[in-house]
Amino acid sequence: MSTALNWTGKDAAFALGERLEQQSHLGEVPHFIRNGDTHVPDVAENMLVVGDNLPALTGLLATHRGRVKVVYIDPPYNTGNALAYKDHGHDHASWLNFMTPRLMLARELMRDDGVIFIHLDDGESAWAQLLGHEIFGEDNSLGTLIHQRAKGGGNSPSFVRGHDYVHVWAKVADQAGAFLTEKKAPAKLEIIDGKRMLVETDVLRAGFGRYARGQERRLMYEDIVDVKGAKKLAEVDAKLASGEYVLRQWGAQGKHAVVRVTPAEKASSKLYSIIKALGGQNDLEDLGLGGIFSYPKPVDLVKTLVASQTFFDPDAIVLDFFAGSGTTAQAVMAANQRDEGSRKFILVQTPEPLQSKNARSLVDADSETGFPEISRLTAERIRRAAKRHDSEFHFTEIRVAEQ
Repeated sequence: MSTALNWTGKDAAFALGERLEQQSHLGEVPHFIRNGDTHVPDVAENMLVVGDNLPALTGLLATHRGRVKVVYIDPPYNTGNALAYKDHGHDHASWLNFMTPRLMLARELMRDDGVIFIHLDDGESAWAQLLGHEIFGEDNSLGTLIHQRAKGGGNSPSFVRGHDYVHVWAKVADQAGAFLTEKKAPAKLEIIDGKRMLVETDVLRAGFGRYARGQERRLMYEDIVDVKGAKKLAEVDAKLASGEYVLRQWGAQGKHAVVRVTPAEKASSKLYSIIKALGGQNDLEDLGLGGIFSYPKPVDLVKTLVASQTFFDPDAIVLDFFAGSGTTAQAVMAANQRDEGSRKFILVQTPEPLQSKNARSLVDADSETGFPEISRLTAERIRRAAKRHDSEFHFTEIRVAEQ
């Protein structure tokens, strides 16, 4: 264990995490309850787990150890929104003690190629980065993404604060793979045989460097042998035969451009480190749940993060153990909608009181009253998002059994 970061209570925090890990190996884990009966989580189900996330994560080790591909968390900071967790105080040491065993358990739940995104503002960012190095290893740090979340804020006393940080670690760095996103211009989307395809018309170039105005940069099929040789023509012919390339008439001379066509859901580029995503409030307002949370995370942001590591892994499991309004569940649905995937989510949320006056004026489908607890709102958001994204969707709501 690195000694780069020390704080009061560090040894006890790590000892707690290690003890919970060992208990899980011995089968001494908290149980889950559904409709009054013991429920054993299934890796093939979407879940909302209601309860403190420390016993919830410990209990999940029995069924999900080494199965989670993506962990996304937006943990509480040193403010009043953390009071529901009895082990969280208002200083940096307390925050580190609070997070340490939870991150240790999250690491155990991750696949060897899994990644964790920890989303914070600058209040705990530096501490979180050092703690992540302690738990996951500095060699497994994959860097920090910037979430551009706002444009306004001109009344700030210093400068406009328009971004958050998303620190990223892998369980095993060289197994995590590239972070991908949908490919953008200069390629364009077309409907071919009823399918959305990304069409690239300049995959073959006559040469490198600048071209004179009006000069054709594309290498026509008929000119391949003269410019690139017979070997290159054989490579192109093989891809034409496989359907990766097609020929398209180009220009007035009757020649053909070599065009690459890729199903839109499989066309990828590397993720850029600055992600612009606004409108978390709009996401909730669209579901009739606006005005409750002061700063819900945007669905587009979490969808981008989830998809970046599951672009070619549509059956992956995604975990968020500070679920809040349930953004991660909706983001997983949106990622599935993009490529007809079947990613699953596990959300954990404490049944803490929801203080917003607006929440009490909305209708909870379960109680036909307002939302007394955040977890009830989380469940309702999942239901409403499901109606929008997938009418066949369902999820299981379970509770951590009393110890």
